[in-house]
Amino acid sequence: MEKDVTDTFNHLFEKAPFEKVSKAALLAELFPVAPTMAVAPVAMNRTFRQVLEEWKAENRNLAKDSLRKYDQLATMMESWRPDLRPDQVTQKVAKEYQQHLLDLQKSDATIKVHFGGIRKCLEQLGLPTDMAWLQYTAKNAPQLDLEIEEVRKLIRWRPTSEHLAEERDRWLFQLFSGRRYEDLEKFDKRERIMLTLADGSQVPALLHAQGKTGNDAAVPLPPIAMKIGERWGWQFPARNWQQRGDWIKEISQGAGLTREWDDRLITGGKVVHNWRPIWQIISTHTARHTAGTLLKQVSNGNKALAKLVLGHADEDVTDRYAKDKARLLAPAVLEAWREVLGELYDGEPLP
Repeated sequence: MEKDVTDTFNHLFEKAPFEKVSKAALLAELFPVAPTMAVAPVAMNRTFRQVLEEWKAENRNLAKDSLRKYDQLATMMESWRPDLRPDQVTQKVAKEYQQHLLDLQKSDATIKVHFGGIRKCLEQLGLPTDMAWLQYTAKNAPQLDLEIEEVRKLIRWRPTSEHLAEERDRWLFQLFSGRRYEDLEKFDKRERIMLTLADGSQVPALLHAQGKTGNDAAVPLPPIAMKIGERWGWQFPARNWQQRGDWIKEISQGAGLTREWDDRLITGGKVVHNWRPIWQIISTHTARHTAGTLLKQVSNGNKALAKLVLGHADEDVTDRYAKDKARLLAPAVLEAWREVLGELYDGEPLP
């Protein structure tokens, strides 16, 4: 070892004669450190769709509508900038994407969903999402509601095929039960109960889990809803939302739902009017929206009836007495449906 130190010192001195050989230089020569390879940062090369599919897999317990909510973002990115990756979204890119969506006359509500999808991707990658430029505020355009006579027309309409009869009945059952389609898919026959009212009488009802609290509310069913449920053995065939959307439009056209309605678009804060017959606009979501509107309309604005049927939690999310409220409200709910349906209240849709 002594010889090594001497030889090293002499080697350094010969390289720079008459200059001081420092201790650090001597140690560096004696114990050289192997050069380290520069490690390039790992690129997050996953596409928007791949990241969202990963998010879906991790959150597969969510409703189908929630899981496919951001699919439109993945599809749009594949056509707009196929090589763009979520971690490459900067303020400049976000602004350009927003303008692209506005150029396509996408609604503000749609743009809000797209920006929510971008934030979801960044969150999935462990990146910041709280930047102001990643937020998008939207005003929602009014949604279509059917009027009383239009609901009656659907009930009286005679289906021209089995699949249209199925969809007409499914749509009406959603109207009366307040169920979302994904809830209808998961329907368990044990959720049917007889609800005992304050006077001791009983009415048929469906248990409905409230969104915020998870508590069960009991939704009273008018006789026509019971007959629809019995007709299909309380289990409708599974269909995708696109099939259902096409079918209910065909049904509504056949039933003569021709009222003109402004299917307006709010894009970039500006209103774009779009008057069309309602059969071109109606969707599976129209059933629940119509239920809430009609129940308020015929009950002098009693919001409690709509909240019960639609499964909306009370403002007090700790409320544990949803069934007790259902007992109190059930007579008013059934009376409201009687007002909406008239002679059809005890009837049955044409097969």
